[in-house]
Parts: sequence; C-alpha cells; structure tokens
Amino acid sequence: MADASPSAKPPDPKNALEAGSGKAQSSEGISLQAFVASLAVAAAVFGVEFFLFLLIKGKFTRIYQPRTYLVPQRERTNAPPSGIIRWALPVFKTSNSEFIQKCGLDAYFFLRYLRMLLKIFVPLAFVILPVLVPLNRQGGKNTDGFNVTGLDQLAWGNVRPDQTQRYWAHLVLAVLVVVYVCFTFFDELRGYVRLRQAYLTSPQHRLRASATTVLVTSIPRKWLSVEALDGLYDVFPGGIRNIWLNRNFDALGEKVKMRNKLALALESAETVLIKKAKKEHMKQVQAGAKKGGQALTRSEKAEQKKRADADGISMAQGRGNAAGDPHQVRHTLHSRDGEQIAEDPQSSVGEQFPYAGRSSDETQADHDHRGLEDGPRADVEDLIPVDGASESRPRIESREDDGKLRSGWVPWSKDRRIKTNDNPSPRPTMKTQDGKSLDSYRPTSPIPPGGLRDQSPSGPKKGDDEDGEKYPPAFDKDFEADNYGEPLWKKWVKEKDRDTMRVPLFQKSWVPSIPFVGKKVDTIYYCRKELARLNVEIEQDQQHPEDFPLMNSAFIQFNHQVAAHMACQAVSHHIPKQMGPRLVEISPDDVLWDNMAVKWWERYLRGTLVVVIVIGMIIGWATPVAFTGLLSQLNSLTDTYPWLDWINELPSQVLGIIQGVLPPIMLAILLAVLPLILRILARQGGVQTGMGVELSVQNFYFAFLFVQVTLVVSIAAGITTIIQQIFNDPASIPGLLAENLPAASNYFFSYMILQAFSVSAGALVQIGGLISWFILAPMLDNTARKKWARQTNLPQMQWGTFFPIYTNLACIGLIYSVVSPLIMIFNIITFSLFWVVYRYNTLYVTKFRFDTGGLLFPRAINQLFTGLYVMELCLIGLFFLVRDSQGRAACSPQGIVMIVVAALTVLFQYLLNEAFSPLFRYLPITLEDEAVERDEAFARAQATRLTDEERDGDDLQDILAERERRERHEGHAAEELEMAEIEARKHSRIDAKHLDPRNLVPKGRKSWADRSRNEHPKDFGHYPKRPQDSRTTSNDHVAHREKDVEAQRQHPIGDALFSGIHDEIHDLSPAERDKLVQRAFQHEALRAKRPVIWLPRDDLGISDDEIYRIQTFSKHIWVSNEYTGLDSKARVVYRRSPPDFSEIDLIEL
Repeated sequence: MADASPSAKPPDPKNALEAGSGKAQSSEGISLQAFVASLAVAAAVFGVEFFLFLLIKGKFTRIYQPRTYLVPQRERTNAPPSGIIRWALPVFKTSNSEFIQKCGLDAYFFLRYLRMLLKIFVPLAFVILPVLVPLNRQGGKNTDGFNVTGLDQLAWGNVRPDQTQRYWAHLVLAVLVVVYVCFTFFDELRGYVRLRQAYLTSPQHRLRASATTVLVTSIPRKWLSVEALDGLYDVFPGGIRNIWLNRNFDALGEKVKMRNKLALALESAETVLIKKAKKEHMKQVQAGAKKGGQALTRSEKAEQKKRADADGISMAQGRGNAAGDPHQVRHTLHSRDGEQIAEDPQSSVGEQFPYAGRSSDETQADHDHRGLEDGPRADVEDLIPVDGASESRPRIESREDDGKLRSGWVPWSKDRRIKTNDNPSPRPTMKTQDGKSLDSYRPTSPIPPGGLRDQSPSGPKKGDDEDGEKYPPAFDKDFEADNYGEPLWKKWVKEKDRDTMRVPLFQKSWVPSIPFVGKKVDTIYYCRKELARLNVEIEQDQQHPEDFPLMNSAFIQFNHQVAAHMACQAVSHHIPKQMGPRLVEISPDDVLWDNMAVKWWERYLRGTLVVVIVIGMIIGWATPVAFTGLLSQLNSLTDTYPWLDWINELPSQVLGIIQGVLPPIMLAILLAVLPLILRILARQGGVQTGMGVELSVQNFYFAFLFVQVTLVVSIAAGITTIIQQIFNDPASIPGLLAENLPAASNYFFSYMILQAFSVSAGALVQIGGLISWFILAPMLDNTARKKWARQTNLPQMQWGTFFPIYTNLACIGLIYSVVSPLIMIFNIITFSLFWVVYRYNTLYVTKFRFDTGGLLFPRAINQLFTGLYVMELCLIGLFFLVRDSQGRAACSPQGIVMIVVAALTVLFQYLLNEAFSPLFRYLPITLEDEAVERDEAFARAQATRLTDEERDGDDLQDILAERERRERHEGHAAEELEMAEIEARKHSRIDAKHLDPRNLVPKGRKSWADRSRNEHPKDFGHYPKRPQDSRTTSNDHVAHREKDVEAQRQHPIGDALFSGIHDEIHDLSPAERDKLVQRAFQHEALRAKRPVIWLPRDDLGISDDEIYRIQTFSKHIWVSNEYTGLDSKARVVYRRSPPDFSEIDLIEL
C-alpha cells in the first residue's frame, strides 16, 4: 500500500499515530517531466515482467496453465494457443456461460465488476476531459503569476478568481457523474439479480443439497428435535426431505486435528528414515565399486542414473503394499462412499509383504540376486491409458469368498440415531447383503498365523469392557519399540540418526513442539502409539454421536428449492431473535462448525467487539508502520536520543541489515498479516459460514484501505486530529476535504500507475508461484503427500480481501473525476490491465472451491457510494471556498445544488437497496414454474448448459435480458387484452365467468404448486436393513469425452491424478445423490476418515518392512506405499493420488 513507505524524516515516537498523514501533499505541483519519468520506470518494470511471462509461460504450465490439466475434467479449460498475441484470444472469446460453468459466479462478477468500472470511467472520460481540461488550463492561474505548476494546471485549482463562472461547468459535469454512476449501479444490479436467479434456478444447481437446505440457528430447546422441526416446517410446499440436528463435537474435532497432525509427523519421519537408508546404501555401493577399482565413467554414471530413475517410476506405477485400511473403499462414485470391502482371505503374508519377517542379510541378498531390472519398466506416458476409463486407476479391492463387495453404510434416519456412519470402522451388528454379519469379515493381518495374539479391539463397545475403560486397547504393548526382530533400516541407519521430537506441554493440536521444552521421544514410535490411540477413540466416538450434547442449530433440507427460500423469509418464532437468522445456499464444506452453538446475544456481543477492534486497528495502524520507519533511520535516532548510543557499538554489517533489510521485510509482513487478522476477527464474530467471513472481511478491509490509503495520506492533519475535529464540528468535513484532497491528486496519479503496471504484471508473471515451486518446494516437500499437495493445490482467490482493493481505486477515481479529471485516464489503464490479467488467471491459474453466488458484487457497489459521497462533500466545500477577485463567495449556488444532489444520492441508495436487497439472496416464487420446466427438460436430455435455451456464441446476459423483455411484452399484451374485454363487457354484458382469473391460466398447464407433494422420502424415519443398491450411472459425457492426445503427452501427471474422476452431481442417479446428501451436512468430525501413512516404496524393502511392523504393532494404523518410489537421488516420486483421496470430496453438494 502506498501509505506504508517510511518517510525521509524519522518520525517522532511520541506522535506515531500521525506518521504518514498528508504524505500525498508533497506531490502537489509535480512537473510533467517528473511524472513522465515515473511513468517510464513503471512501464519498464511492466515490460520486463510481461516479457518474462511470454518467455516462460509455455515451459512452466504448472504455474501458468494448471487448470488445463490439474483439475477434474468438468473444470478444465482448453490450453491457450502459443504466440505473443494469440494466447490472449481465449481471454476475450470465452463466453460468459462457459466462464461461469468453469469458474463460478464470484469470479464472473469480479470481472463484471472491473468491466462495470470501465463502463463508468470510459464514457465519463470522453465527456469530461474535453471540457474540463481546456477549461482549467486556458487562461488559468499559471498565466497570471500564481504558483500553479505541473499537472496542477489541468485541475480545479487553476481557475482564476475573475473566471469563477467556469465552475458552472464543473457543477453540471458533477451532476452528470452522479446521475450516470447511479444509473449504472441500477442497471448492473438488475443484471446481477437476473443472472443470479438464472444460475440458482438452473437444473444443475437445483440438484445440489445447498439449494434446498436451510440453516436454522438459535432454536429453543422445545423445538430442538426432529419431530418438532418436521411438524413446524412441513407447511411449506413439498415438505421436508432431511433434518440434521447439530451436536457439539468440539472434543472429537480436536482429536481429529491432533490425529492429522501426528499422521503427517509420522509420515514425514518414516519417509526421512527410508530416504536416509537409501542414500546410505547408494554410498556403500559407490564406495565398494571404487574400492574394487570399478569406477564408472561419466556416461556410465548418466546411464545408471537414468536406469535408477526409470526403476523409481516403475515402482511408482505399481500397486505396492498396504495394511490397516478400514474403509477398503475404491473412492469412486460407483463404489458409493463408505462401501466396506473385506480383504481376500487367501492373500498370504509373503505375497503382500515380500520382505516381512526376514533378516536384513536375507533381504539384501535377495535384492542383489534379482535387482529391479527384471521388473517392468515404463515411461511416464505409458502410465496413462488411451481411453481414460476409471478402471485404469488401480484400487485395493478386497472381497469376500463369494466375490461380492460388502457395504457397511446406512444413512441418517428420522430419529437421528446412527446404526453406522461414513466411519472408519463398521458397527459389529452390520449385515451384508446375504444376511451374514460383517463381524466375520475382518482385514487379514500380515502377521503369520499363530505368530501373534489377536489384538483386534472390535469386541467391546465403549464403556462395555470389563475394566470399565472407555476405549478398547489400540496397540500391542509387546511390540511398542520394534522389539521383534531386527528391522531392515538398522543395516544402513544408526538409531541415533532417527528423527526425534519434543512432546508438547499441552495435548492440543495448535500447540507446537518447542525445541528443548518437553520430553524428547523418538518421532516414529511416539506417533505410532498416539495415532493408534486416537484412531480407536475417534472411530468409537463417531459411532456414538448421541453421547455429545446438542447445539441450538439444525440443517433442514426441503424437497423444493422454493420451500427453502420461503422458510428463510417466514417468521418462525413468536419470540424475537429465536430461530434466526436462517441461511440458504450454504455449501456443506463451507460451514464453520465452531460457531454453530453461538447464541443470538453472543453473536451481537462478538460482532460489536470485533467492530471496535477493527476501528482501533484502522486508527492505530500508523504505529507499527512508523516503527519500521524508525528502524530505517537508526543513526538519526541515536543522535536524538542519547540512551540509544549502544546501537552505534553494533557491527556495521548488523546495522546495515537492520536499517536496509529489516524495515521492508517487517512492512511486508505487516501488510500480509493484516488480511489474516481481519479474517480471524470475522470468524470470531460468530458467522456460521466461510461465505459470511468473506463478506465481513470485505467490509473491514475496504474501511481500512479507504481511511489509510485514501484519506490519511491526503489530509495534512493526523488521524487523531481529524477524528477530534470531526467529533467537535461535523459541519467542517466539507471544508476539511476541500482544503486537502485537491493537493493530493498528483500522488494518486503515481499510485494508480504503480497499481496498473507493477501489480498487474506481477499478478500475471506469478512471482509467488515461482518462489513456491522452485524455492519452497525443494526445501519443504520431502514426502509424497506434500509433493502431491503442492502439485494439486492451485492458488485460490480470497474475495473478501480482493474486491476492496479495486473498490478503493474506483472511489479515488470518482472523488477526483471533477476536481482533477486526468485521473480517469489512469483508472481506465488500471482496470483494463487488471481485467485482462485476472481474466487469464481465473481461466487458467486459480481454482475456486467455494462460491458465494456473487454476493460480494452488490456489496462492492454499495461501497462505491462512499466515493460519490466524498466527491460531493469535497465539491460542496470547494464551491463554498471559491472567492472572486473581490474576495466574495462566488459559487454558493453551486454549493447548494451539490447539497441537494448529495441528499438525493442518499435517498437513491436507500431506495435501491430497499428494492433489490430481498432479491440478492432469495428467489421469487414467479420463477419456480419455469425452473420446474427446465428441470424436466434437463432430466430428459441431460443438457449441460446453464439454460436450455442458450446456444453457442450467445451472450448469457443478452438471453436473460431478451427473456425479460419478452415477459414485459406479454404483460403489455395481456393488459391490452384485459382492457379490450372490459370495454366489450360494457357494451355486450358478457358473462363474468370469462373474466375469472383462473381462466387466464392455459388449460392443462400445471404450476409447481400442483406438482408438489407434501411427503417425506421413503426412507425417512426408517433404518434400512442393508444398503440399497443404486443404479449405476452411465456418465456418458464424461467417460466418452474425447481426449487431447497431445495434452496427455505434455501433462501425463494430470491424467494420472484425475483421469476417470466423475465430480458432476447431475450425472448421478437420484439414489446416489441421496446417499451423498445424507452425509453432506453431518459434522466434519463425524465424516473424518482415518488418514493413511503414505510411504515411498524402495528397492531395499524398508517401506515394506515398516508397513509390516506398523501392522504388527496395531491394526488401527493405515499405512501404504502404493504408487510411490524413489529416484536416483532418493527423492520421492509418485504417480497417483494418496490412497485416502476420494473423488467424492470433489463433488459440490
């Protein structure tokens, strides 16, 4: 931000809050040459960064085009053509409907917002600049001995006192600006409502659970039951489909977080151990060859490296070994989430773990004898099948003796008790399809029969064991420290070289392990034991949710979308603040479960406290910024304050670092931490969804930017002086703005140019992505999971801190549009460049997981009124300050007119929000008939368009506008017909029945209300005896989607990770959708699955041996080395997603 740079003069620590105030005043009267020089520097920086982008964008597709292959097929975009200009063609040619389908409404409306700003400033620039620039320049003060220089000659202050009549032109154009901007706001909001309604009523969206589910909060205890809520809300059309009562799973959630933390630590420690052994083995082989006089030539070393890399890839393509998988899920839609598949009892230990139980010498001899050269080798391209079918993705599928897949999934039922969840371990009483108990189907242990005692904890339930313990034993204490035969790793790694850790003082997931504090333990042994314990406790708790207390909220799913929106708008309770607020269009993964139990009064208290803290941050932000300025000028401080003389005794290198390097680093940290702080405060305010957090952050961040970046740097007085003056005399605001803002206009010219060139080019060249991929990744990513996460986790946009930046820039443009109209040129350049840059990034770089449905767009428009109000207040003050050559007030009429215009602007904003606010969130009933018709057509044709009437090349906005015009035309025609019938009745006395409103509806046509059936789904209130088989979907348009062979060759890892994944909910059968929805709004702690410890597979057999030993120690740890390997430098390689990855999690519910 522009206000953050330290000033040349060291700020007084006593007046830290005043630091940076009026900094923009120093740019008054800047010469044209100086401005052109700064413009040339910014343009040069832009040119260098843009050239770098053109040079490397085709080579580093992971950074510049990841959405062309590293996302599921539904979200992929076609790769842009190569060339200096051709790469930008899809940016302009991609249709709105396709853009919305790929990126969502938030991304679309952000770009629509930038386009709206161009729609405002381009016409205004064409009208205002030709009028005001010559009016201000010709015969101005600069020609009459006044000290007006540089770009100020084109601004308001250059009009001579004897030419005050020219200010009438400023008034007319100011009124034109206000009227045109207000009209644009109205037009854009009308288009926003039209498009949002079309999106929410599209058949694809109406299939999602979020479209028909309402979150009800602050429910009194009397109504906190399924029966009570069912009886209360079944009055709405179609009735209720599902009800989820929320329980307080904070304790269980803390266990899940701790388990995930320990699983990552164990995975990292095991990987480090395997890599150390591999590196030591390679050293020994090289030393032995050198000692035997068999030193390799350079070409032989290159060939050996190539062969070792191929062996590593070959291993990564293999199935590997696994143990302790309680899910045994294929993680595909056809297997259905939670399907239980028992292992093949015929599989032997030797087949699963070829090195298990063997000595180090025997294993090494076996390796020396056979080697990996005998195994299959394949290039990376050979990994991808041509047809891309899902069967090409090998899965661990264990089956019963009869070969049937076994399932242990039962949905929630009406009384909300669970026979079994989507939990890691099935209930012992579950039955298979043939009626046999699943108790007899347990995963076969890799331990030799009779070698170890059975340690399965599946016998007693929680609290039922003889000792009165809450949980059964999780591991066998006899095998706690690998004391059952010498492990393979000891042949190459000393025990003292294993990873160690300090046990945190408090067993909380957020407490880190601090060096030299706490007990020192072996990381692998400690994490094994704790992970096994937590797995048992979590899985036991997940099967008994009734043991956790109820919260005062619930999710209610209706059979019809219109019923959900009606329930949100209806008054539910006779006591104020009860059973409210109610929210609709909530993504299940976007719920903030920690805030579900917040009471209404607590939410108000929290919200007030958060607002007070944010205001304090806005006022006091100058203090840390001033501190960075103090650090940059330590020499001056030591002269002013003698007690700091000890600083001069520091080495010159240290002083240089403190003064030159530390201030910008601290400033960058401050600016990066600010959005995080605002986001944390928003979460603590009690909002229940991530969408609500982003909306709150949007308000906070805009307030901060507008005050600190726009006002504080423009006004010469400090922020505390400003607040005191406004508090004592509110009428002085126009004069205060009029005296300070015009002098700061040149500063904002440079600020705009900096944003336009440097920031936009930086966003295009992806500096952060380059640093992350080429610097951080080699340093931090030492496991297969970390590498997979780095590869697949694309940059995400946090809209709450994104919209305000450009809203503030637009406000600056509105404020100076009449006072210093030249700023509009820089507004146009800025928003044009950002539109191109972010259009490209949203299409090819950024991933969008959650979507508010564009709710940030109308809020940003309301924030733009701030710019209008400040412009009007500034002009009011300026008009009243104008004096003629006689020293008399010359523009009082203009000032009075501006006061009236300001009052009308306030009235317009109030009426605008009153008219549109209900339509921002809720759907009108009038759209339901058309939505039902589109649903029926979609069900018949399985269309994939946003609307059934859209055609290629048609603009979505044009289609919706045409539909609206057609409806208006039909309305006028009906009105004329009615008037004609009334006239005819006067003359011929027609029977009144012809004017019955019911006769106006075409016969034979049914409305959505006629189709509504007030009934529950057939399984509501009943426990199914076994999971019902659902019809297998064809997924024709996914399975038979044509593939770009060239793209496969370029990006084999993309197809390896996402080939065959089906993440489109409209391709599922109703039964499959119901099964997924049943788990959608369960607490995230209930849905948490046992994590897998994903190890790299090695030719020494160490990972196989570790899997065997972990399984011997406990059956409650899932460990696998599937689809991983080590290359010639002992670096981890992988060729599939982790075994615990589920494509079901990609489906947007």
